[in-house]
Parts: sequence; structure tokens; C-alpha cells
Amino acid sequence: MRPNMFARTINTCVLLLALCGTAVAQRVNNAEYFWGNDPGAGNATPLQAVDGAFDEALEAILLNTATLPGLGAHVLSMRVQDRTNAWGPTFRTTVVIEGPVATVPDIRVTNAEYFWDTDPGEGSATPMLAFDGNFNDALESIALETSSLPANGVHVLNVRAHEVQGAWGTPFRVVVEVIGGTVTFPEISVISAEYYVNTDPGPGSGVPMLAVDGTFDGALEAIRGGNIPVPVIAGVNVLWMRARDAEEEWGPAFGVVVNIDTTIAGTVAVPEVLEQDAVVLMPNPTTGADGFDILLDGAFGPMRVQVVDAQGRLVQEGAFQPARRVHVALASPAPGVYSVGVFRGGTVRWSRLMVR
Repeated sequence: MRPNMFARTINTCVLLLALCGTAVAQRVNNAEYFWGNDPGAGNATPLQAVDGAFDEALEAILLNTATLPGLGAHVLSMRVQDRTNAWGPTFRTTVVIEGPVATVPDIRVTNAEYFWDTDPGEGSATPMLAFDGNFNDALESIALETSSLPANGVHVLNVRAHEVQGAWGTPFRVVVEVIGGTVTFPEISVISAEYYVNTDPGPGSGVPMLAVDGTFDGALEAIRGGNIPVPVIAGVNVLWMRARDAEEEWGPAFGVVVNIDTTIAGTVAVPEVLEQDAVVLMPNPTTGADGFDILLDGAFGPMRVQVVDAQGRLVQEGAFQPARRVHVALASPAPGVYSVGVFRGGTVRWSRLMVR
């Protein structure tokens, strides 16, 4: 057994039973161990309680392996002392001390690639991108670029990864059928929202809600209420909200319990709360020729935009004047996943951008 592979915690249990007519508290008060010859009860090396205190009938104990006997087979002995200071019987086990310790290698993915049908050789296939922008884990989510596909028909897609020790793994293979035609993605955006209290009047018949940025045009929208429905019902009620997408479909209603107070006279000013970190990129995915727009929750001053590639390299940077919508022209970047940082008002908000 290697020294640092030796079990660092040794659990031992002792049940102290009182032999008198009255039950007494059962607990371990002390513990010790020794190698080989017995130095006598109370003279061996003390053991430590894992929780820092010997105060239970069952204790998990820690044995120090910083100093071990020589290589070979040895007898390890342990015993515990109860609250009446009586030492229990000695528990013995044979332990084999072995030579140098084997080190555990750093396990992580540093690269990945794919190829269709014929293997071009390790390191010569098409590179893949890590979804989080960095190959630094043993398990990675990777993106495969589909802009260039083989001819229509059945093909074998091969994927393999490169680890930190410099070795390529065995390719993972899957059969893929490439079919002609164009796949289009539907527009994903919120175009309206509404709310109602308690009883559902039906989709489209609730009280309209307003977009915080003044327009419903993003996949994620910050919304606020409009007029209060009449009559107002005092007490505990359920407030329901739902949104409609670009395909004219209403989503499921979200409900929350509210307590409505009708005794307040006059107008109560409620400060408008804006999500000042709201940043939306669109279209996303995009192309190098089209660029992308940045939708903001408001024009709060000049801002700076950085575009960083999957390897963490700054590929583009620019300054823009205050505006709710800013267009960014891309300088012909390669297809892949990029991080877009929007710096304004002393804060920065990072978002993912897919370039096809």
C-alpha cells in the first residue's frame, strides 16, 4: 500500500455497555494506535477525531500517515478509551507498505477535431470549438461547424479529442445522412404580453403590458404592467401573465399570488425599475457579412464593444455613442462562437454570439 494512498481516515466503532443496573452515557473518550509491539495502554500514538471531539459512542478517527514504518508487511493496532477511562480491546490489521507513490495525471481536453469518412491523420482534421470558449475540463461540450457538409447521402462523422498529455483519443464515429434543402430557423422574439387577475379572459383578451425598452422585438423582454383592471378586487388574488411570440402563439400563463390593498387614497408613486444590464444580440446566429445589432435597455452614455474568439483573443473593438440599438459590422471573422463584451457606465455584460 502506498503511503499517500493509505486510507487517511479509519472508522472504528465502540459500543460501551454499562454492566450496572443504571444506564450511563456511552461515548469514546480517547483513541490511540501503534505499529508492531504494544507500548502499553495510554502510551501509543494518539488518534484524532474527524469532527475534532471524542464525545460520541461512535467516532470516525483520523490516523496520521506522515510517518510510516519501513516497506513490507506490518501489524497496525488501535484501541479506544471510554468515558470511565477504561481501555477497550485492541483491534489489529495487517498493512503492506509499498514503494514510491504514483502521481495522478492532469486529465482534461485541450483540443478536438472532426472529419467525414476518411481520416486525414491526427491533428489534420477540422478543429472544433468549446461551447464555453475554453478547452480546460475532462468533459467538454463542443460545437461542429455545419456550413460545409459532404454530398447528399450517408456518411460517417468522426470526432476525437486531444488531451493535456499530448495524446489523441480514439475517434467516436456516427453515421449521418446528409439531405438536400435548406433548414431555416424561425424568428424567436416576444411581440406582446398581457396580464389578468384570477379568471382567464382568454389569450389576447387580458390587459396589455408594456416593454421596458419601448418595443417588443427580442427573445427576452423586460415587461411592466399597464392600466389596472376595473373593478379592483381587494385581498389576496392571483396575478397571471403571458407572452406571445413572433409566430402569433401565446405561451403558458405564469401566476403569482398578490395582496391588493384598496384602502390607499390618492396616487402612490412607484419608482420605475429598469434592468440596466439588459443586453440582447440579434440576429444570433449571424454571418460575418451581416454583423449584428446590440439592443440595450436605454442610452446611458458612450460604450465600448469587444469581440473575443474562442481562444480568448481580442479580434475586434470599437466605441459607440449612446443609443438603444447599435449595429456592429464584423471584420470578416471565421465561423464559430464569439464572446461580445459591452462596456458602459463602469460595468460590462458578456454575451455569446454564433457566427455561421
